Amino acid sequence: MHKISGVYGAAITPIKNDFSVNKDLYLRHCQSLMQKGLDGLVLFGTNGESSSFSIDQKEDTIQFLLDNRVDPKVIITGCGAPSLEEAIQSTKFSEKIGAKAALLMPPFYFKNVTDEGVINYYRHVIEETGSNDFKFLLYNIPQQSGVTINFNIIEALLKLYPNNVVGLKDSTGNLENMLKTIKFFNEFAVFCGNGALALHTSRRGGAGAITGDANITAKLLSFIIHNFKKENSIDNFKDLQELLEKIRNVLGTHEQISLLKAYYSVADNLPEWNNLMPPLVNIENPSNNKQVTALIELVSQIDKLVPSSS
Repeated sequence: MHKISGVYGAAITPIKNDFSVNKDLYLRHCQSLMQKGLDGLVLFGTNGESSSFSIDQKEDTIQFLLDNRVDPKVIITGCGAPSLEEAIQSTKFSEKIGAKAALLMPPFYFKNVTDEGVINYYRHVIEETGSNDFKFLLYNIPQQSGVTINFNIIEALLKLYPNNVVGLKDSTGNLENMLKTIKFFNEFAVFCGNGALALHTSRRGGAGAITGDANITAKLLSFIIHNFKKENSIDNFKDLQELLEKIRNVLGTHEQISLLKAYYSVADNLPEWNNLMPPLVNIENPSNNKQVTALIELVSQIDKLVPSSS
């Protein structure tokens, strides 16, 4: 049985015009996502523009959420950093506040690094965090990090830290490799980073999903993953999955963070949602953007299709 499982939304981070985090809006967004049936949230992951914020900004913002009754047990923190010291500081903070786990990307700057180097990085972070119980999820997103978390790295870390390294978020989009990972590593929690593929991995023993598309699909994706074992008794289950795939297909036509924020600027009628941290660029005039319009239409169907008992 997986030590961590379910559906976790990789929350986007609202920012003000001066590039500071809009904490009040962030709190409202996180609360709204949790009310849609998610098992938890990933804060300051890739979709949260993690690399564009300082450690102090991230810790201060997370503490604000905790001070406003967000349960740390539903929080997975994005802790990856090129700096070993910063990664250690982030995981120590996460352990201190009682977060569910840390999502730890390998160091992302030097390319063509060896497995030994990646393993050594993870060893230092895990050991310096200093807890025998704190949980780590490896983050396989080579299109961003330049580093692939392969079977050799997973196997080595599981042997060294069986109580700490409990899972992996796979954002490669490679379904075949995800299924191989699930099959090869018993009770290792493999989370799909693409909501549209999460049903396929969950059917084969995957742990669920950790995904940015949950910012707009939370209710739909949560229902699918929490109910797939009884899908034959749900008349429109196929329609639910098809809707999820349509939403994901639209998200795939544009840089995802800017598209999600443009969507919220229209759906929330709040232009500030459309702010991004450089070097990301926002979508101008989002209310007339074809992708934003398509998402609004598709997302509007979720409440109509998801059974009320969800």
